[in-house]
Amino acid sequence: MTSQWYTTRAMQTPSRPGAAASAGPSRVRVRELGHVSLFVRDLEATRRFYRDLLGLRETGTAKGGRIAFFSAGVHHHDVSCEVARAEGPGPQPKGVPGLYHIAFDVGRSLDDLEAARRWVEAHGLAPFGETASSFSVRDPDGHEIELYVDSDRPG
Repeated sequence: MTSQWYTTRAMQTPSRPGAAASAGPSRVRVRELGHVSLFVRDLEATRRFYRDLLGLRETGTAKGGRIAFFSAGVHHHDVSCEVARAEGPGPQPKGVPGLYHIAFDVGRSLDDLEAARRWVEAHGLAPFGETASSFSVRDPDGHEIELYVDSDRPG
């Protein structure tokens, strides 16, 4: 059953400045995505993919080594991977509710994107879903990982 709370009360906005304080809590203001957590079959294969292939730094483990944390540099972790306790259906087909893909910014130029493409191909992965500024590969559990360049980003 789909919850409809978001279409009624949660989406109502105060009609005048300052009305939120008297009407109750103000709405949530998300600043950024904190991290993505995945269940995986083989933590060592996952380490090789995220750490060795994509270059994320492994920042720690938890639950007796059943969880590994990986960082792109700013946060303690951007991706956490936990060994699954049971077999599941794996990633959902495109168009079905669930996780579609995870995207990583790999640079600012098409040269950066091409270097990333050559790197993953040299390590036996086949890029797919290519656009002018991105392509995807699959991690060891079949999750779609998009690698992209954002040439509009300042800096």
